[in-house]
Amino acid sequence: MIKLRRVVPPATVLLFTVALAVGATGWATGTDPLTDAGTLGTLAAVPLLYWVMITRTHEVTDQQLEKARQQGYVMAMDHVGRGLIDAPVPPSPGLCGHCGRHASPADVISLDERRRSGHNPKEKRTQTQ
Repeated sequence: MIKLRRVVPPATVLLFTVALAVGATGWATGTDPLTDAGTLGTLAAVPLLYWVMITRTHEVTDQQLEKARQQGYVMAMDHVGRGLIDAPVPPSPGLCGHCGRHASPADVISLDERRRSGHNPKEKRTQTQ
């Protein structure tokens, strides 16, 4: 069985080209029925051209996705084979993962009791109860 996706693109291009040629011939010779037939054929081929372009775009996208998936699978298997995919050891709380020193980011507000405004001796406000 012949697939429609293989037959329609060449047939659409052929229909469009023939219809354009018929219309141009009718226009050049001054034959109105020939010009009308060429115009009608050209207009009939335009939706088919859109369908062909959209179908071709989807096929390219599917091929690219399949290629990317295959490359990702091969890369993952390579990483597993070389031992690069292991669960990292979580750092202990409050210690830097790189140097091991106690380092807290400057933009994090500590909720420790001794750091609250009422318990801080350097704080100018008084504690209300």
